[in-house]
Amino acid sequence: MDQREFLRQMEELVDYGRTKENQLTKSEIADYCSDLDLSKEQLELVYAYLREHQIQVEGYRSPSETETADSNETNDKENQKASGDSKYLRLYRKELRQLEQYDEEAIELLFDRLRRGEQEVVPAVIEAHLNRVVTLAGKYRGRGVPLEDLIQEGNLELTTCVAMLCGNQEVLDCKKAIDHAVRSRLIELVDEELSGSDSISMVLARVNLLLEATRTLAEEYGRIATIEELSEFTHMDIEEINMYVDLSRNEIELGKGENSGK
Repeated sequence: MDQREFLRQMEELVDYGRTKENQLTKSEIADYCSDLDLSKEQLELVYAYLREHQIQVEGYRSPSETETADSNETNDKENQKASGDSKYLRLYRKELRQLEQYDEEAIELLFDRLRRGEQEVVPAVIEAHLNRVVTLAGKYRGRGVPLEDLIQEGNLELTTCVAMLCGNQEVLDCKKAIDHAVRSRLIELVDEELSGSDSISMVLARVNLLLEATRTLAEEYGRIATIEELSEFTHMDIEEINMYVDLSRNEIELGKGENSGK
């Protein structure tokens, strides 16, 4: 199917959801998409696409919601059953619970020392954010990259970012800088995996990824990001982003930028 025609049908599905008070069942979606012959994995991407457009899908939980539910589980056996974590990941989570916990005041003190260039606090800052990496990685779970790999790459980016922040007086919000760097690497990792997907899956998944990225940057910047900022954040080419903006019929919002074409 032509990609533009497919996204046009997705927009019609969103409009249909609006007539149903922004709520659809999986059965209603399956009936609507019956002529598309979508796989289970592709239907999951349709559910995610609808959620990005504020259409609730009965019985569907986004990766971030699944991760939140998992983190609230206190019984290891129940947690294993609910999340399907590997043995390695369960041990890793257990190790994280045994680390020193830092409150916000303690973390700010660490950041102050980090900005002053005190190398000895680098390990503490990294340790204080390991749980945050797990949380962020969970938001991209179920997109073709194992959660363990997402966490590992997130931790590497965390280490690199903290080393960059040491002695850097220009960065005023270290927490935001760390989140930005880790999210950017996770999106890059997921997008690399998407490059091997079939046409329909790739289009939906990348549109969803760009919609998430624009929302994340809007929250961070307090405004709509430009295409240059979106390209830097997602590691996608500007031409590629423009293509998906066109395919999504401008559902992906862009701020004014010299390459936005708007």
